Amino acid sequence: MSLDERKQKILGAVVRDYVETVRPVGSEELAARHPWGVKSATIRNELADLAELGYLRQPHTSAGRIPSDRGYRFYVDHLMVARAVEGAPDCDARALDLEHLLRQTCALLTRMTSYTSVATPPRPADTRLSRVFVSPAGDGRLLVVGLFSTGQAENRLLGPPPDAPEATPAEIVALGNALDAALAGQTLDALAAPEATPPPPELQGAQRARFDALAEAVRQMARQAADEDQVYLEGTREILRQPEFRDVGKIESVLETLQRRTLLYQSLSHALWHSDVTVVIGAENPVQAMQECSVVTASYYVGARERGTIGVVGPTRMDYDRAVPAVSFFARSLSQTLTRLGGW
Repeated sequence: MSLDERKQKILGAVVRDYVETVRPVGSEELAARHPWGVKSATIRNELADLAELGYLRQPHTSAGRIPSDRGYRFYVDHLMVARAVEGAPDCDARALDLEHLLRQTCALLTRMTSYTSVATPPRPADTRLSRVFVSPAGDGRLLVVGLFSTGQAENRLLGPPPDAPEATPAEIVALGNALDAALAGQTLDALAAPEATPPPPELQGAQRARFDALAEAVRQMARQAADEDQVYLEGTREILRQPEFRDVGKIESVLETLQRRTLLYQSLSHALWHSDVTVVIGAENPVQAMQECSVVTASYYVGARERGTIGVVGPTRMDYDRAVPAVSFFARSLSQTLTRLGGW
């Protein structure tokens, strides 16, 4: 059902006042704070109508009204006035490590919004191994580094094969070239497959054993990078500062979900198929423990390809006017940084 202009004004005022004061909003308070030219009795009737329509609820008989999930949804879809993001710090383009970059971005997002921030790593189906490097690490050990198309770098340190002489510099160069030729360009799904990659015929003796060990190390790095349930989380303490979560039972269930990556990933999965900012409010969330929260997310890109999700988690009494544009800003900033790192 559509709301007339006065009901929309009153609903918007209730949402904004409740976000600011964390107190149920009454008709006399609204009449005093907003110069609408109507009496408190008229506002009281409108509040009753909005409650009957499901946009407001009354926590106590003698108390004022607070928004319901439906009221917040109408506000976000029709009444929200996004505040401009001014003076927002940019992501550090020198942060070549993907995990560091995502955590840094989440920390900045938390600083701006005062909400817990989350990010999912790039979806593995789109990610490829760009290069493989092998270098000596002393005492016969070899360091293998895999650089992925997201800018993410993984490395493993391997000891020498039993009873094998230390590899010469030329042999190490040959190993790196062989690994790069055999594995670079493959997707994470292909690299994570259990089938071993046979060494090329030009490698003989201990070199073949080194190749097998290094190729298996690259596959381990791919399997770790392909962990789709991985979620980066910053600012967990911000949840503790919200009045809605002073109840021990509520905060325990929310914190448990934030720490259980699989459940949190389900909460974020709504954004994977949307290019714009997505707002999931209260009971809209498929994870029951998160139905006291709102989750604001946006997809980030490398070039034109959607790769992952970044967002914030807070109470349904969220400052959407601030949270939505902030998430949008950092998703764009992250996209620009990753696109530069990815060479697009």
